[in-house]
Amino acid sequence: MTKPRTPVSFSMAITTVAGLIGWPEAARVTKRKVRTVRHWSESENRGSPTLDQAIALDRAYIAAGGGYAPILGSYGLQIEMAIIDAEACRAALAQDIALATRETGDALSHCIQALQPGATPATIYRAIAETEEADALFPRLLGRLKALLPGNGAGREANGENR
Repeated sequence: MTKPRTPVSFSMAITTVAGLIGWPEAARVTKRKVRTVRHWSESENRGSPTLDQAIALDRAYIAAGGGYAPILGSYGLQIEMAIIDAEACRAALAQDIALATRETGDALSHCIQALQPGATPATIYRAIAETEEADALFPRLLGRLKALLPGNGAGREANGENR
């Protein structure tokens, strides 16, 4: 027996509902035209049902013998993925903070050595190199911090890309 899988996208969830109850019934329960409901099922389109319409579709699906609420399940999976992304972003930020702290400490240590009387050019060059290495980490830190703001995901900027 094949176990049903909850659709990840709303468009796929609506397609799942319509696959069981039919497009005319989906249109009837949402008080919209078949064309509108089909539009919701196309992932490249932006439209989606209201909360009341989504509930009506899920209820109709369950009433027709569906074993679960596809739209509710899809919503739950999307929320779960957002939470996982946020947790992964926070873990990556913690690792980057640890690395930046270590590299900054190394840079400051070499800068102090460069301040000492009789410091050689090699010592000063090493301090410059260590400072540049530490400095290179901060754009990625900024990206990860910005990714924590509401409405942002752990995207390219958070991974040090798109600078």
